[in-house]
Amino acid sequence: MTTALKLHNPHPYLQAIEVNPVDNRAAEMVKLLGWNDLPDRIVEIIENDLVGFHDELTGRFATNCNFVRNRRKSVVFWVENYLNGICTYDTAFQMLKVDA
Repeated sequence: MTTALKLHNPHPYLQAIEVNPVDNRAAEMVKLLGWNDLPDRIVEIIENDLVGFHDELTGRFATNCNFVRNRRKSVVFWVENYLNGICTYDTAFQMLKVDA
């Protein structure tokens, strides 16, 4: 009887997804920056940037690289524009996404 219950799937077209927890440092930076209304998907794509912000604030890392500075300026610019309603979610997502 237990096996039969395990085999019954009331939603056969739905698939389980993997949820990757956000780094605690990134979550702390979201709170510190006041970006609590930021959608989870955008937080996920800027997670490495948020960890970098945290590491700089806590003295673990400092950069003189123009590329890193420009990326951080870009992250702040697009997140603030999204939160202020200046751009759409899709625009912010596309501009913040880093293609590998």
